[in-house]
Amino acid sequence: MSNRDINLARYDGLEGSSLIIALSDEFGPRLALVSSFGAEAAVLLDMTAQMSPAIPVIFLDTGKHFWQTHLYRSKLIDHLGLEDVRLISPRAGELARTDPGSTLSASDPDACCGVRKVQPLERALAGFDAVLSGR
Repeated sequence: MSNRDINLARYDGLEGSSLIIALSDEFGPRLALVSSFGAEAAVLLDMTAQMSPAIPVIFLDTGKHFWQTHLYRSKLIDHLGLEDVRLISPRAGELARTDPGSTLSASDPDACCGVRKVQPLERALAGFDAVLSGR
């Protein structure tokens, strides 16, 4: 199913829990949530956990997070009862080739985001037809 096959008008006016339920009903296991697990993300994670704790939640571990982010993520997973959190990260070989000193962000931020965010997220979302996010 592609974006042009989806009648987005059917979701007009839906917000929060109602939107999550409608998307979950339509897409089932082909629905995922992408989350930073930041403080603001907790609201969407909580709504999702209440509606369907088995919705896959994708967390992109760029290798640049503070340890506190990982700790907070673990606490939220346990507290909310999220059942399918998938930790994705850049491929080690790709990082070794493109950012061996872990300094690419200073010289070429776009390339850094490409290898640390864009490529891993594209791989993780393959097979999903709909994605929830806080954006």
